[in-house]
Amino acid sequence: MILVLGSFDGFHKGHQALFDIARDVSGRMSLPWGVLTFVPHPQIVLGNGKFVPLFTDLERDFIASFLGIPKVLKMPFYQIKDLSPADFIEELERRFRAKGIIVGENFKFGRNRRGDVAFLREYLSRKGWFFAAIPPLRIDDMVVSSSLIRQLTQKGLMPQTQRMLGYPYFIISRVVEGNQRGRKLGFPTANLRLSSYKLVPPRGVYATAVLTQERWWSGALNIGYNPTFERGTEIHAEVHLDGFDGDLYGEMMIVLFLSHIREERKFESAQALIAQMKEDVIHAKEFCRKWFYEHESLLVALKKHWETYESSIKVLDAGLRLGL
Repeated sequence: MILVLGSFDGFHKGHQALFDIARDVSGRMSLPWGVLTFVPHPQIVLGNGKFVPLFTDLERDFIASFLGIPKVLKMPFYQIKDLSPADFIEELERRFRAKGIIVGENFKFGRNRRGDVAFLREYLSRKGWFFAAIPPLRIDDMVVSSSLIRQLTQKGLMPQTQRMLGYPYFIISRVVEGNQRGRKLGFPTANLRLSSYKLVPPRGVYATAVLTQERWWSGALNIGYNPTFERGTEIHAEVHLDGFDGDLYGEMMIVLFLSHIREERKFESAQALIAQMKEDVIHAKEFCRKWFYEHESLLVALKKHWETYESSIKVLDAGLRLGL
């Protein structure tokens, strides 16, 4: 098997370049290929406790499936973090019958991160394995990396994030019951369940594309504390779907972050908030109209793939409820 190794906090364009090589090598060598990653993310274990992944496991699996990665293998990081570089390679051979490895040039592994590209090139050459180390991809004179994407996301720079990922930053969430304040104001919203293991863009209002009820909707999404009405400490995410009228409780939806419209702020009255919300919805709708036109093929592909993927989630949920 040909293995592409990495932490893979999402699968950005740099990672996708590795996958292209894996597909080619797999065909030429008549060997299967897949991605080998680690759970939890190594930075959660080795970092200072402040690391939050870009994507949840569910979201990362959906991206992998959409990108056509034939197999995603997940090794418990606690089991291999203290292995020597040589022992780690031997473990890959034992577990996965590995015969080739592809990594980025900066890949480090093994106890105290002593394993690197130089070690892999020499060690795998002696074993007769295929090996390739790919230099970082650059876009707009910047090295594409998960760290850069995290910085862009934390600043609310969603178009730039999309360029580095190759697709919009997104959330997959189940709709939960809220306080229905939006409905009372004339702007009913779907309240999203936010994972503590998911990096959330900064507070404010965003133009979003929302896939639910078998179609894409233009959405104005607010992330924040609802300061006009309450002084809570829990952050909320709620999205208004332009033209939608119905009940979404319990539904799964994909929300693509397209553009940051404005920062969150406290309004003097409900009337002032309503006036601003009207502007937000118009702004989001206008942005989405252009974005939808320019990315129609991506939206069609995502919708088609989600239909299959969501069905598998429902089967899994049903099995869990039945204790299967």
